[in-house]
Amino acid sequence: MSVIALTGAHASGVTVSSLALALSGARPSLLAECDAKGGSIRTGYRMGEWGGEVGLWHLAQADREGKLPEAFEAHLRRLDTNGARLWLPGLTDPMQAAALADTWEPLGLLLQAMDQHAGYDVVVDAGRVVVEQGAVHPSLCPRPLLHRADLVLLVVRTTLTSVAQTRPVAQFLKSELEQRGSGADALRLLLVKEGDVPEHEITRRLEVPVIGSLPWEEKAGRLLTHGTTRQVKAGSMRLFKHARQAAHAAQVDASTRRLRMQLPPPAVASPVVAGVVQRLLAPQQEVKISG
Repeated sequence: MSVIALTGAHASGVTVSSLALALSGARPSLLAECDAKGGSIRTGYRMGEWGGEVGLWHLAQADREGKLPEAFEAHLRRLDTNGARLWLPGLTDPMQAAALADTWEPLGLLLQAMDQHAGYDVVVDAGRVVVEQGAVHPSLCPRPLLHRADLVLLVVRTTLTSVAQTRPVAQFLKSELEQRGSGADALRLLLVKEGDVPEHEITRRLEVPVIGSLPWEEKAGRLLTHGTTRQVKAGSMRLFKHARQAAHAAQVDASTRRLRMQLPPPAVASPVVAGVVQRLLAPQQEVKISG
């Protein structure tokens, strides 16, 4: 199991990539939509099924009241029909992001518990990297989630523009993760093959290894950004096949880093957290998660 955070420089396809990985992995997954600029899954992929009554912003208030684990569980929603793939909806207004500055850290501990004690592969949509005065912005980017992640995937399109925009971000993130995270070697590239810049050239320019690539597939991309009322066989789409391969590679890489660094699993901090973990241990059983 692992906690994988995805981020990007500018319009790189982080949310679509996060959804593809969370929906394609071989094991139960949890997608935490933590883009400080606001989430788009509820109005896109989920087609307005949920509004502002659920989601990340409510966790900030619950955290101040000492009730974060209960709120976390209450605001989880399904990404699939059987509940094996869960989703924590994001913000509905970027003005809400400042309220979460002190909540990212305890939320990161909860996500680690979901990974190492409840058996979920956790995918974090961290949105765009925002830098201020030489550091990741404390409220406009969920930096504790990047620091705690087993791997940070920097999403980049295979175009000259995207590579150029990503280069300074890649160098900054390596420094950030080395100083405050689990090390610069936690950073990987996830390519979106929209252009024709070859992988070896991107690796050379950004000096970061590639974990996998996703094809530029209009039909699958539209499904993930706009949703659909039609029956869709996601397994027949190239995007999902490649996403499964990338998810597997990330799992192997994350597990290898954990073993090499001899990182112990985080303790379950309280009986309340333990209760949340216990109820979510087997999503195929009768877990009461709203659709």
